[in-house]
Amino acid sequence: MQDQTIPKLRRTQEERTATTRMALIDATIAAIGEWGYAGASTTLIAQTAGVSRGAMLHHFATRAALMADVVRHVFDHEMAEYEDVRARTGLGNHLYDWPRLLWAVLGRPSGMAVLEILQATRSDPELAALVVPMQEAVERSALAVMRGAFGGDEAQALAIMRLMVWSVRGLSIAKRYLPDRAETEDAIELLGRLLQQAAPGGRIAELGPLMAK
Repeated sequence: MQDQTIPKLRRTQEERTATTRMALIDATIAAIGEWGYAGASTTLIAQTAGVSRGAMLHHFATRAALMADVVRHVFDHEMAEYEDVRARTGLGNHLYDWPRLLWAVLGRPSGMAVLEILQATRSDPELAALVVPMQEAVERSALAVMRGAFGGDEAQALAIMRLMVWSVRGLSIAKRYLPDRAETEDAIELLGRLLQQAAPGGRIAELGPLMAK
């Protein structure tokens, strides 16, 4: 009888590298969630990922380089998530939808990990040198997307985007310490309703009178 066993396809070096890097990124997010940024040592991250510390250092020469790659990966994933949620639910088609959309994405463990990494740049010059320019580039990219969707001049769009993003990031911290998640979500809903009253058509330019100096 002829052997019908299908031979396993061997993964390429690029595929193995991508798999290991992704495992380390996921492990870093999990470690920060469990032990905080300061407690997420390279040893713990390697153990969580199931790789040796030497293998980890082969892919990321320093802890800061790994953390920066986590930020890059999460930002890329978040942008894809926004588009996916909009396509599936329609949430995000108006400016006043965005507090809820941001809450759904930024409040995840990956978003919380990024927030801790951003906070850590204050006391880590090496990390700041890698992450701060990346954050600035991401903000510029997000600003272009927002203006393309909702109009407005650059100053208006930047102000409203920062208001929404950093309000949601702050409330995502609050939900760790406040016992009633529903009450925190009420604040998200309130921000959305305030934006709807100020810009019922869902366009940034409608906020012009409020932002006039």
